Amino acid sequence: MASPLRPAGAAQTRVETLLIRASGALRAIQLAIGVPVLAGDVLDGRGSSALIVGAYVVAVTWSVSLYVVALRARRVGRGWIAVDTALAMVWLVAMPQTCDASCAVGWATWVVPPAMGSAILAAVFAPLRLALPAVLAVAAALVLGTWLHEPATPDAFGETAVNAYFLLGFAAVAWFFGTLLRNAAGEVEQATAQAIEARAREAAAQARFDERTRQYDVLHHTVLSTLSKIARGGLDHRAAEVRELCARDADFLRGLLTGAADETPGDLTAALAGVVRDKQALGLRVHSQFHALPANLPAPVSAMLVAAAREALTNVAKHAGTNEAWLTAVGDGEGVQLSVVDRGAGFDPDTVTPGRGLLRELRHGVIETGGAVTVTASPGEGTVVEVRWTP
Repeated sequence: MASPLRPAGAAQTRVETLLIRASGALRAIQLAIGVPVLAGDVLDGRGSSALIVGAYVVAVTWSVSLYVVALRARRVGRGWIAVDTALAMVWLVAMPQTCDASCAVGWATWVVPPAMGSAILAAVFAPLRLALPAVLAVAAALVLGTWLHEPATPDAFGETAVNAYFLLGFAAVAWFFGTLLRNAAGEVEQATAQAIEARAREAAAQARFDERTRQYDVLHHTVLSTLSKIARGGLDHRAAEVRELCARDADFLRGLLTGAADETPGDLTAALAGVVRDKQALGLRVHSQFHALPANLPAPVSAMLVAAAREALTNVAKHAGTNEAWLTAVGDGEGVQLSVVDRGAGFDPDTVTPGRGLLRELRHGVIETGGAVTVTASPGEGTVVEVRWTP
């Protein structure tokens, strides 16, 4: 049985479940009215006919089945609503004919309350174009059942009018609040979707910014460093090693422009040796020692270690006031300990201005990949940069 409503998200699903539970609780209360009615007949010595009791048992069984299925499916299908409406109409017409005049127009036949529940079910869970005819049909069955029993009684007309009024009124109120709740759920879903889209746009913008920052850092440590050194006259651009360095930088820049640049080293020892070679071509004498480095480091970790070594050596060349540094990388089980030492001017870490300096660059990249970095320095005593990564 197809549902007239197809909730689009979690909020609307919760609203559907809430409406089903509320409708089910109301139906249970409405059916419970029949218990004292039937019991009263027994106590009065009249008893209730097998038809009345049988119809009541069928109504209870049907209602339990309807709401169990609805709660499991989290929806009420149109077929279930149609059958529920038809049963209510049959009971409203047939039950008054089984009792005397005193019970035909009132609630004593138990059928009016659950019939109101059927009208409410249709109003809440069926589309308006189907709900309105269903509710009017139930109201018409209520009038018809009374008229067939005692059409000319003024009291019968009055009570029937009141019952029909409440049936239509309760159905209208139920439709209004059901629509209100569904609209509110739709607004929540829309706001949630807009928030998710906004976060996605912010994440994309942040990713683009991070990529630009990464590219700037790489250019800063490669192409810009080489050009700056040549511009200051610190390098002889005609020397073979400088030309080789410029060729490698040109290849990297070309790859960056075409999207083919790859800063992830395949072998950590070879990548660190390449950093040493580049820095020495730029005029920095680097004493390097590599021992027992793991062969299968994660690519982001290898890239981080290479970038940390490059950044620390660039800092020596630019700020330490010396042309000599020591680079050591040692395997520690599956981890790595890397250090860069110079005996230059040093600095006071407590007075470093936040920005794009050594401390920020190193810590950002290292911590992002799960490593730890320590920078030890003091004026006139040089600088020691230690990077540790363990799985």
